[in-house]
Amino acid sequence: MSMSLSLVLLALLAAPQDRPDPELGPDGRARYLGRPVAQTMHWTGAPWLLRATREDEENGVLLRRWLAVRPGEVVCDLGCGNGYHTLPLAEAVGSTGKVFAVDLQPQMLQLLGMRAKGKGLANLTLVEATVDDPKLPPGSCDLVLLVDVYHELSHPVRVMGHVRRALKPGGRIVLVEFRAEDPAVPIKPEHTMTKAQVIREMAEHGLALVDAFDGLPWQHAMAFAAVDAPGPRFAAQQVLRGLLAAVGGEDKRIVPPYLAAAPAVPAAPGLPPLTADLRTELRAGPDGRILASLGAADGTPLAHGRDEAVLGRDDEGRWFVEAVRRPAAMPRSHGAKWPFVAMHTGLGSGTMQEQAALVRELGFDGVAWDCGRLPEVRRVCEALGGDVYSAYAVLDLGADAGERLQPLYAAMQALAGGPGMLWLALRQDGKALRDASGDNVAAQALTALLAQADATGVEIALYPHHGFWLETTEDALRLCARLDHQRLGVCFNLCHFLRTGDEPAAPLLARCGRRLFAVTVNGADVAGTDWHQLIRPLGDGDFDLRALLATLTTIGFDGPVGLQAFGIDRPPRAHLEPSMKAWRAAQ
Repeated sequence: MSMSLSLVLLALLAAPQDRPDPELGPDGRARYLGRPVAQTMHWTGAPWLLRATREDEENGVLLRRWLAVRPGEVVCDLGCGNGYHTLPLAEAVGSTGKVFAVDLQPQMLQLLGMRAKGKGLANLTLVEATVDDPKLPPGSCDLVLLVDVYHELSHPVRVMGHVRRALKPGGRIVLVEFRAEDPAVPIKPEHTMTKAQVIREMAEHGLALVDAFDGLPWQHAMAFAAVDAPGPRFAAQQVLRGLLAAVGGEDKRIVPPYLAAAPAVPAAPGLPPLTADLRTELRAGPDGRILASLGAADGTPLAHGRDEAVLGRDDEGRWFVEAVRRPAAMPRSHGAKWPFVAMHTGLGSGTMQEQAALVRELGFDGVAWDCGRLPEVRRVCEALGGDVYSAYAVLDLGADAGERLQPLYAAMQALAGGPGMLWLALRQDGKALRDASGDNVAAQALTALLAQADATGVEIALYPHHGFWLETTEDALRLCARLDHQRLGVCFNLCHFLRTGDEPAAPLLARCGRRLFAVTVNGADVAGTDWHQLIRPLGDGDFDLRALLATLTTIGFDGPVGLQAFGIDRPPRAHLEPSMKAWRAAQ
């Protein structure tokens, strides 16, 4: 008996059953994400932690100045040893603060206790950890500091999970590790880490880099914050951001560890000028890769034209940047140059996982959704190698439109960093359909939304809808011309165009030009008078799909094409399958 591909895809969302978690046993991991886990230094080596040369080699005073710990804070020194940093931190937080001194070895804690007693410090709590649990109270710490410790964790996933839970809101985790990129650092390689590797591993723990200090003699100091529901592409995004910062930084030795290690890929193939403030938009690529569009923060294109990054993952789970290039044509299984996405109107009532799995099984590039449960939809789609290309919403304009904008702001935030755009239909009570006197109210609401578009990078495509105030593509173009904003455009909807249009589609699409952000299609009878005739599975009816696609090619359209299926009275597979077959044939 064989499983359908949809069930296989669903199974991929579950944890693999044939690889037992190494962190369930006492020995933990020998390697993690391609890095050998180092052995913990024995407590008998404690005098080395207080060696006379340590301040020259590590400059703890400078590190703690950067940490800027304040009186009253709660700090954890994880892997504290005999207290090189612990005691100065205890003095910094003062009598109203607290320091958790955590170590695996009770002998280290005994040595630290004696030193603390000699200094009269009573704000220390000594904690004997286990290999997989630092024993920190949940929500207790403003700062968790790991100095030359993380690379020795045999159970990094479990330990960092506990550390995340120990943070207060707004708390930070700081890792200090010897620089593997610097051959002059006289430390054994297994006790060093590159910046790229630190970012990779912290991203797998749901931690984002928020600050870094490169002024120490031999070490990186990097501060991280916890991210809620980071999503399947979070690690790739963090690696890309790390590369952008590295290319723009002064120390070019930091760059190569971010780049693909395969022999066929040069280590640093003439990277173009890049900066950390570039906006990144990640989408699914071929063979499990991720493609990232790069753009200036203000939306202007990059002068050198190399504004697409390709990211891939190696056999040990590490993300690398394989190339930064001019955008290349992406092979799609259905043969079209445009992303072809299934609109939520035709996906039925199955679970989100079932709908997303069916979409990917049939060869769609992703979904066009509404504003409901967008973060969850996005996680599910991206886990299956697809994308959420849009969120559809209807905005009723009027005196209280400001309140109605809040869900749209949230939707745009949920789409940020991906290819999604807001497909926005507009209604306006008291105004006749297509009445330009309603433009002032519409422009006011759109101006507010466009500020959020600038903040998130999400585009707004006005969605002409039969029977709504914004009824035609011409109405949408009129508003686009008035506001003249690069993130405001049009979604051309075939079914609504056929219901309301008075001219052929080709000249109208040509007038849209660069304002054409998206298109929706379906099978249709051109002279149809009701929705059952105007919205049919693709290939049904007499509308000439190939002619429409030829027009899109001629005008240089490069956005997504959505499959409209509103009101089609068939199970999802029964109409999506023939629609995809017709789409392939039309190419």
